[in-house]
Amino acid sequence: MTKALIYLWLALLKRRALHFCRQLRRPTAIVGVAAVLCLVAFLFHFRRHEIFAIFARPGSLVGGMLLMLGGSVFTGFLQRGLVFEPPDIEFLFTSPFTQRQIVLYRLLPSYVFAVVQGFAFWALLQLHLKHPLATTLCFILFQIACFHISMGAAILAGTIPQALHERVRWMILGVYALITAIYLHVAWDLSLVPSFATSRLAQLVFYPALSLTDVASSSAFHELGLRLRGSHPISFRLLLEQSLYLLGFGLGAVASLWLLLRLKANIFETSLATTTRVAERRQRIQAGRRIITVATTGLRSVGLPKLRLFQGVGAVVWKNLLIARRSKRELSLAVAFSLVYVGLLLALRWVLHRNMAEGGSLAPRELRDFDGALGVMLCALVFFLQRSFPFDFRSDGHHVVAFRTLPVSAFSLVLAEITVPTVLCLAFQGAGFLMLLLTGGFEWHVMLLVLFGFPAVALGLNGVWNLHYLLGATRSAGGKAQSATAIGTLMTVALSFLIFYPAGWVTVTVGQHARLGVALAAWVATQYSVDLAVLLIIARLFRRFEASREG
Repeated sequence: MTKALIYLWLALLKRRALHFCRQLRRPTAIVGVAAVLCLVAFLFHFRRHEIFAIFARPGSLVGGMLLMLGGSVFTGFLQRGLVFEPPDIEFLFTSPFTQRQIVLYRLLPSYVFAVVQGFAFWALLQLHLKHPLATTLCFILFQIACFHISMGAAILAGTIPQALHERVRWMILGVYALITAIYLHVAWDLSLVPSFATSRLAQLVFYPALSLTDVASSSAFHELGLRLRGSHPISFRLLLEQSLYLLGFGLGAVASLWLLLRLKANIFETSLATTTRVAERRQRIQAGRRIITVATTGLRSVGLPKLRLFQGVGAVVWKNLLIARRSKRELSLAVAFSLVYVGLLLALRWVLHRNMAEGGSLAPRELRDFDGALGVMLCALVFFLQRSFPFDFRSDGHHVVAFRTLPVSAFSLVLAEITVPTVLCLAFQGAGFLMLLLTGGFEWHVMLLVLFGFPAVALGLNGVWNLHYLLGATRSAGGKAQSATAIGTLMTVALSFLIFYPAGWVTVTVGQHARLGVALAAWVATQYSVDLAVLLIIARLFRRFEASREG
């Protein structure tokens, strides 16, 4: 590192901090920051809760480390080159800086982020760790090593052909699935392999190879499982007391940096192509042209259906349905993620039934709470799915001005725009609930949550993200720069949780003086009222929207 690069990084850091402070003049930014601070304060206030003790278990920590390591490799491999800001490209690549100096300059923000994340880790879990300081330092060093590995994977991925890159990507996903199955079996005694696949007859098909059950049931993995579950005299927590762990993580961070700096691959060509691609994508998103992978082979024009539902403003719904049907990549990713998510819930319920069949028992209230938790977790699936279904204003930004000329009300057009993503989210949630229903029945309050709660949550979340897009588009149309940073996305996510606070507060207040049914009815009524308010705000923004047709 040279003094020039350090000065450049400090100047850019100061500029971004000042820009963030200026953004606080916007009401949406203030609400988003307040929501994030409230979430942090909420977690810190309840840091003594037993759920944080579960996160501090050795099995949870090892699982988090595997997730961080796997995510670093995969995200870096998908990136195919380092991403810089366009002004950085013009300055760094034309100046007499070596490749190692540029790599270290690119790592500086990651080091700061690792330290901040380590401080948050220490603040939330220190009460549940035997050696919080040593564990936090190991966490920071491991996070730094993950950043080194991610950057190395990005550099190497940029040097291989596209066809080979796609094959290796699917191979990595297959390896991750195998590692996940082994980890769940060893650390949590949770088997994802059906019983018929582990039978003697099924193993004859792969003879003389070893099956997954043979590997997971070996003495070495059994010993590791006892340590992760903390039931062995020499547990993982006691091993953390030794300074060798801290030394090992430090050597891992240093070794990964040494290997990264010794890479012979040329980062300039791949980084230039990756930066150009990311900058173009960002410009298209800011201009309202959402990046959606639509199949273009064998397509033909499709006319409007004869159903009255898709006439008038319903034509917008039909258009979005057609785009969704042709967006194979988005739908495939949503299906894959939903299967993994719902499969985990099925495995949890199956483990509960297996333990009860073997002699375990739970109180009826605890069983109801468990089923309610499964319903809430399935309801939370929409938080991940709505980003995969941008078939609304987020993909029609360049048509918003033309939509204002349609002879329909703004509110009806807003409803038409958010119909398709809301219906798709509900369809995936409904399929997951039917799969859970096959493993056993649910109490009436869970059924009511599915019937009335899922639409309220899906409608509110899609409304918040469309509101965020129209606010940014209106600001951009007014000649002001639109913020497309991670802070803006984080504030939108915080606002997505904040819109459920009024309904939750009303439910808790009513539940203290009335029965469960009355409290659920109060939650549904309040949440639908909040959703209606969000839709009315979107309609008002749509009426005031003005944009040029440039780009």
